[in-house]
Amino acid sequence: MYLQQLYRHNKWMFVALIVFMMGQLLNNLRQDIAISPLYSYGMYSEKMYPQSNYTVCKIVVNGKTLQAKDFTPQQWDNITLPILRYSQQQVWNKQLWQQDIHRLMPFADSNRFTNNLYLQDFEAWYKTYLAHQLSQPINSLRATLIATPIKQITNSPYNHHSD
Repeated sequence: MYLQQLYRHNKWMFVALIVFMMGQLLNNLRQDIAISPLYSYGMYSEKMYPQSNYTVCKIVVNGKTLQAKDFTPQQWDNITLPILRYSQQQVWNKQLWQQDIHRLMPFADSNRFTNNLYLQDFEAWYKTYLAHQLSQPINSLRATLIATPIKQITNSPYNHHSD
């Protein structure tokens, strides 16, 4: 067995490995924060199930609706993900504060650990960002988030997945 060979060869390395293994085990049992080099493997092992609805971005630039089929998947992610992430930031702030920060530091002030992004600032940033992504000036911009049932997404003519 490897541990027996390591013990005979180098006792200090054996002790270091056992301490690392115990720290790793303790961290996984506590399901606490991940601190390198000790990682909580549970954060990578949760099964993800399909949702009944997905949020889809509808973006209209200069009167023309942007369509996913006109972009590579990476380009489309660069266009839509900032809007989706902005829409979720307040929810994430609350979850992060309640589930992690407040649990670990119950006497801390939430204003020091959560961010506030204002719509007007985001819109100005996103307009500049999108103009760079599309390589064109933007005179008008409208973005809408739509909750779409999964059937509608899978039957979409723009769904070009091949299974």
